[in-house]
Parts: sequence; C-alpha cells; structure tokens
Amino acid sequence: MEGKNRRLDLFPQFQSLLPQSPWKRNQLAVTVSAAFIFSGFTLILPFVPMYVQMLGVRSQAAAAIWAGIVLGVSPFVASMAAPLWGRIADTYGLKLMAVRVTFALWAIWALTAFAQNVYQLLILRVLLGLLGGFNAVSIALATQLSPQEKVGRVIGTLQAVQTSSSAVGPFVGGVLAGWLGIRHTFLVTSFLSLLSLLLFFFLYQDEDGRQVSTAASERPRQPQEGLASLMRLPDFAILASLLFFVSTIDRSFSPVIPLFVTAQGYNPLEAARLSGVILSLAAFAESLAAWYCGKKVSQAAPKRLLLVRLSAGCLICLLLGSAASVTQLLGWRVLLSLLGGGTVTVAYTLASRLIPERQRAAAFGLLSSFSMMGGAVGPLLGGLSVLVDIRTVFFLAGSIYAGLGWLIWRSLRRKNPNRSEPVPE
Repeated sequence: MEGKNRRLDLFPQFQSLLPQSPWKRNQLAVTVSAAFIFSGFTLILPFVPMYVQMLGVRSQAAAAIWAGIVLGVSPFVASMAAPLWGRIADTYGLKLMAVRVTFALWAIWALTAFAQNVYQLLILRVLLGLLGGFNAVSIALATQLSPQEKVGRVIGTLQAVQTSSSAVGPFVGGVLAGWLGIRHTFLVTSFLSLLSLLLFFFLYQDEDGRQVSTAASERPRQPQEGLASLMRLPDFAILASLLFFVSTIDRSFSPVIPLFVTAQGYNPLEAARLSGVILSLAAFAESLAAWYCGKKVSQAAPKRLLLVRLSAGCLICLLLGSAASVTQLLGWRVLLSLLGGGTVTVAYTLASRLIPERQRAAAFGLLSSFSMMGGAVGPLLGGLSVLVDIRTVFFLAGSIYAGLGWLIWRSLRRKNPNRSEPVPE
C-alpha cells in the first residue's frame, strides 16, 4: 500500500484533506475529473459552426452540415472503440487507461485549437473518439474498489456530476468564446483535461492495491472471454437495450423543442433562448434524479425503482405530447427528468451486480457503447418524427418507455440465485 501512495507523500500537506479510504479517493478522482472533462466537452458546443466557418467553410448550410459531422463522429467512433479499451483495461489495469484517456484528451484538445482547415478538425475529432472515450471507463473507474452496497450511490453521484456539468458547459463556453476567443477556449478544455490527468496520476489507486484473502490471491486468473459472453449474462442484453433506448429518447427531444417553441410564435432568437433554458433545467433535474436513484437503489429493490421510473416516463411523455404552451412544455419536460430520470443510474447499478470482476471494464465499455449509440440515433429520430408531426416524438417516446417497462418486468421478475439482496444502509 505504501508503494501505491508514494506519489501522495510528495504533498503531505494535502493528506488531511483527502479521504482515507482508497475507494473514496478513487471516487473523488473520478468524480472531479468527470466534472472537468464533461464541462470541457460541452464548452465548445455553442461555437462549433462558427469555428468551422473560421476554417474556410463559408456557406452557412455547409457549415451546419460540417458541424454536425464533426460533433457526431467522436461519440460514434468512441462507441465502437469502447469495448476494446475496456478489455485492455481489464488486462493492464484501469489506472493506466485513465491516464491514457486524459493524456489523449489534453493533447487532442490542444491540437484542435491550432487546426488550419476543417479536414484537420475532422481527423482530430476522429482521434478524440478513438483515443478518448472517458465515458466508457468512468463507471468502472469509480466503482473498482467500492463496497457493493455503495455502488449505486457512487454511480448516481457520477451521473449527477456528468449531467450537471454538461448543462453548465454550453453557457460557460459561450461566455469564454466571446471573452478569450474560440481557439483559446479549446485550450481551456485542454487544461481541464490536464487537471484530470494529474488527479488520476497522483490520487487514483488501481485494483492491485486492494487487500484480498489468501484464497483469492492464490486463485489463478481466468482468461478473458469474448464480448459475446457478456451478452449471455442474465439480463445483460436487456439492460444494454434499456441504455440504448433511454439515451435515444433523451437526445431525440433536442431538435424538436426549438421547433415547438418557434411554432408558438416566438422569433428565432427568443426561441433559441427559451429552448436553452428548457434543456438546461431538464439536465439539472436529470442530475438530481440520478443522485436520488443512486442513493435509493441501495435501500429499495432496483427492479421496483426502475419500473416506477419507466412508468412515470411513459405517462409524462404522453402529457408532453399534449402540451399547449411553452410553459407547459417546460413543466412537463422538467418533471420527466425528475420522475422518469435516473434510469441510467439504476441500470448501471443492476449491471454491476451481474458483471464478473475480471470483465468489469469491458462490460461497462460495452454498455457505454449502447448508450452512446442511442445518443447518436436520438437526434435523427427526433428530426424524422417532425415529418409526421411536431408532437410525434413525445408519443413515440411514451411508447418506448411503455415497451421498456414491460420488457424489464418480464426479464427482472426472476431473482438471480447467485446474487444476494442489496444491503440497506
């Protein structure tokens, strides 16, 4: 243990400020890093089309298309690469993967500030998805040493921080771009990634430092199974589908809400402002729901909590489809996040009870791939649904919630005999 904490001994004045338990130090490192990284990701969202134009794309329509491509390519590539990086992490250690991810983010964001044309920007965004992918390993990092009864709370806190940071990022990014300039804002994002790199390097403790029983330490390590074996775990495929469809629903509202507000008679500037308020408040409500579910999942049956949330999501989506004003849209959207949100936290917590320890990073990477793919499909689904009617996406989302609730009820009603009931706190 002393060898693992040698770097921390270089700063003895900070020892008293840090948690003494290794799992709490890990949670601190991952949670603060998530705040930095997700804030940095979303800092650049407000001005990507303008940056594309700065790089030589003059047409507004072409700039919008290029902005969509460069923003969408990173999560798409990351969703493909996540299971591979997860398997590497299971083999060589999660800390090594955390240092690799944050180093790549620091370097690529810095290089992005000096891109000379849109093709260089596209290449850098591809590399960001291939070599970055913090979201794919963040849950495995946060829960690696956590006691089983604390896993739900750890995941809920992490999800809450990620969501709230994503809500704050676009506002702060717009302010920084006007104050420092667009290129310098990329350097701010790079600096935040550097802080995350330092946190992992000095604070995070890998699994090798855990004290294990003699029997466990003498047990030979089993070879890594393929990803197909993960999909055969009880309920794993169901939870992966849940993550995909919940992410799809959440992202499908983004292109529809501004159009709904505009249809109520607001000019484009007012519609953009009101849409931003709705999306930000919904994100903050989602972060609160994630924190609550993370705390509640260790005290109540996860199946029941999940079914209640999905049922509430179904009902509120139907109410969203009948909204007659922007005020009603805002109220129902925030209520959807509060009462229907947190399902991702519960799903990850349930998955953590199914995943073999030797495949933890690969499994969470695979689950993150489903979630990220849902995030990529969502805006497309929302845009296509407008071809039928502007409210179609809300009724479609309600139907998906209902289907998920039925699927979860069918699959999770059987108790897993290999798992004990969660220990109430």
